[in-house]
Amino acid sequence: MWSHVASAGVSVLKRAVDDGSDGPQGPNTKLPPLAWALIFLVTLLFLPAFFVTSYTLKQVYPTLAIIENPNPAVYEAVNADDNDAAPAPAYDGADAAHAGSDAAATAATSKPVTASFRRTHRVLRAASGWRGSFRGVGLAIIIAVASGVVSVVFSVLPFVPTFVGSLLTMLALVQLHTAWVHAVIRATPSTLPFRQSLPPFRRTFEATCVPVFLLWLANGVTALAAFGIAKAVGLPQWRDHVSQPGDLAGYSAGELIWKTIVVVLVAIVLVFLIVIPANVVLVRVQASLLPADVDTVVPFDRSFNGTVEPAVVDSRGYVTVRDAFRTFTRASWKRLLVLYVKAYLVTIVVDVVYAAILIPIVVFTSKKTTPVV
Repeated sequence: MWSHVASAGVSVLKRAVDDGSDGPQGPNTKLPPLAWALIFLVTLLFLPAFFVTSYTLKQVYPTLAIIENPNPAVYEAVNADDNDAAPAPAYDGADAAHAGSDAAATAATSKPVTASFRRTHRVLRAASGWRGSFRGVGLAIIIAVASGVVSVVFSVLPFVPTFVGSLLTMLALVQLHTAWVHAVIRATPSTLPFRQSLPPFRRTFEATCVPVFLLWLANGVTALAAFGIAKAVGLPQWRDHVSQPGDLAGYSAGELIWKTIVVVLVAIVLVFLIVIPANVVLVRVQASLLPADVDTVVPFDRSFNGTVEPAVVDSRGYVTVRDAFRTFTRASWKRLLVLYVKAYLVTIVVDVVYAAILIPIVVFTSKKTTPVV
């Protein structure tokens, strides 16, 4: 959704530079090979920053924030066999009081791991080294390729509309998407072969088909609302691959800018109101399918406040859509939304710095050539 709005805005503003006339054109700008080489070099240097902002900050960290239990137990559970084998220690009132005060102090001062980027980075680095912030990237690449292939398959079917094809693509890849969530939240990488590490498709589909539909619907409503607002404010239509400067005749650059800002703001509000909540529900349902013997890198309440029982007790064994949403606390919502805001602010800073470097290169190295009429 963000990419569609951004590309639309950039397309409109780019064509606003043109005066919309059909008369003789002014001088064209041409960049020398050195400028293109500098642009390529700067872009290459910024690729790690682009990857961190788009993948680590916007996908990995939010996923961890969505499943993290903000109130983990103070004491770790003791293994029953170890407890039986060791003799019970003598009760000491002073030790008990000291332990109680330490526990209270820990509970009072502890904060969720995902409350800050620095703390999250430290935990992931301690668990997986420098690769910790890029966990699940292999599966993400596989999902991207598979999504492209499946989308093409559905697009060539004449009886499947495009918007329905996108839903079918999401449903067809629920197993891979769930495996990605598990790869992100587990404490250590899986040692099983790729095929064996995937959750069962049937059970995964039964658990996630409704949340997937809700996320697809939220994205669709957001897109339709953005296009509807664009039409309501009189924003000229844009096309991704065909430039039509004549469509902008009669529009000033300032008018195009404020109308584009209105559309973008509406899209952002809807993303926070319906898209992010739908994604929260989906991720929490996917996380509930994590095998019981797999530890997580952040505290995770597998029972979802007692609403989920183990599969051996309850044949379902995963959280429902209602409970996934209801058990996500207000503090967790606040922490997640703050995380998203910080992630997009970092993205804006990186993009501004990137543009601040490229613009002088283009301005000072460009050459104007007069077209032959």
